[in-house]
Amino acid sequence: MIRINLLPAKVSKKKQAGTQQLAIAAAVLVAALAGNFFWSSSRASALAAREAKVKRTKAEIASLEKIIGEVNDIKQQQAAVKDKLAVLDKLKANRAGPVRLLDELAGLVPKRVWIKRFDERDRNVSFDGSATTIEDVSAFMTALQKSPYFTAVELKKTAAKTEGRYKVVDFSLTAKAEYVPEKLAAATGGAR
Repeated sequence: MIRINLLPAKVSKKKQAGTQQLAIAAAVLVAALAGNFFWSSSRASALAAREAKVKRTKAEIASLEKIIGEVNDIKQQQAAVKDKLAVLDKLKANRAGPVRLLDELAGLVPKRVWIKRFDERDRNVSFDGSATTIEDVSAFMTALQKSPYFTAVELKKTAAKTEGRYKVVDFSLTAKAEYVPEKLAAATGGAR
């Protein structure tokens, strides 16, 4: 026997439960879509902010590299100026140095000593001269050794001979020239 339930109450509860489930599923779906949209938009805005920050950082790096390049150029120019100043100082010393050296030499030569030849190359000085006695040559060497303008004074040769009725001693000396003597520079504090 077949039974047919025609009661409206039971059918309506099932229909109502199905509609509720459908409404809940639709609400969950809408909530998931809304959450996904908000999460996606927040991620997009965070990405845009980071890209903007990267762009600003790259711009700052480019400006700093330009400044670093300018600083390097200034350092190169400064080094070139220092080199030029060093060359000028050397030229000044080489210009005034021989004058001071010869002035010092004029004051060191004893009365009975004659310098016949004076030669200076690369601050190596050689003297050829004559004196009345070997003691005069020794006095001249001692004066050169005490002078701050001459170092490494060395007697190369001496020869006694007679010129007319006088006896003379020919000599040859070498020394190193100091245009700006260390002793003098230390005493004046490096002033020239």
